[in-house]
Amino acid sequence: MTIRLQPYALLALALMAAPAFAQQESASPFGGLGNSKDPIKIDADRLEIFDKEQRAVFSGNVVAVQGDTTMRCSQLVVHYDQSATQGGGQTGGNQAAAGQPADAQAGGTPAENNIKKLECAGPVTVVSKDQTATGDNATFDRQANRVFLTGKVALSQGQNVQQCDHIVYDLNTSIARCESKPGGRVQGVFVPGGNEPQKPARPR
Repeated sequence: MTIRLQPYALLALALMAAPAFAQQESASPFGGLGNSKDPIKIDADRLEIFDKEQRAVFSGNVVAVQGDTTMRCSQLVVHYDQSATQGGGQTGGNQAAAGQPADAQAGGTPAENNIKKLECAGPVTVVSKDQTATGDNATFDRQANRVFLTGKVALSQGQNVQQCDHIVYDLNTSIARCESKPGGRVQGVFVPGGNEPQKPARPR
């Protein structure tokens, strides 16, 4: 079966699944990833398409940019459902099954695929203007309509910093929940006016 996976459009479909992204740009660094007015550009050292397993893997210095938002990770795995895809051919499937790099332009159209989940292997960094989120791993689950950031999570805006073990961001409610392991604590440092950009020191 032939599949056409355009990497830019592929990630865009998954990240733009919920309008709540765009509504909360000022409240979450994930917000910029849902701005449908801007194109998404993905750079990576390697792209492999595993047709039978229905996943595409971007690896090596992965950088996804949309508008003012930039996401960096070591590996990005896109899980999709190709049950609605029609067509023949073996180009993409053969390369994927053999574990060989697949051409990003090979085979079907992204619109025909149902993107189910994105998994980002870290370290993961999401930067949007003055907001930054970091963690060991991140998952964008379209079916649950949630974003999960796990492992030494830190959220910062200016001088304000929150730290926890994992964070769950609900795209339906635009609510972020920070939690830590049993016995652990969620830590936060909030500086009055700390969300304002620091002014350069005056020369003496």
